[in-house]
Amino acid sequence: MNVWLCPIRPRSWRIIKAKKIFGAPKQQLDTFRQVQLGDLIVFHVLKPINGIVSVARVVSDVFENHHDIWGKNRYPLRVRIEFVPNLVRDEKKAIPISSIFGKIKNQNEIKIEPYLRYVWITKISQELYENLQKLFADKT
Repeated sequence: MNVWLCPIRPRSWRIIKAKKIFGAPKQQLDTFRQVQLGDLIVFHVLKPINGIVSVARVVSDVFENHHDIWGKNRYPLRVRIEFVPNLVRDEKKAIPISSIFGKIKNQNEIKIEPYLRYVWITKISQELYENLQKLFADKT
């Protein structure tokens, strides 16, 4: 099982939540083809939320569909997802992405979001995912 980090805009997040479908553009075919049934997708919503809000399990193979969900026929490469019940957060209590990297001397030095702007989907390690699970368990 792979764990994928997906930075998304708030508008796309609302659509993903409602439709339970995650999509990517055709240019991401080589990477997106690696997403498999049972993989986990970690959703990091960009500004103004700016944090991790949910983890979902992939419940379908990658498929191509041009039904216009996102507008302008975007993101034809798709997978169906279901949210993992204990790994969903209120958007007002999103987990800062820097938190999954563990204790860091100066949190102000980490500027993750500019890096994520041009990333559609990227694998994260099992260790980072385990850190994230602990953060979801901590309800404070």
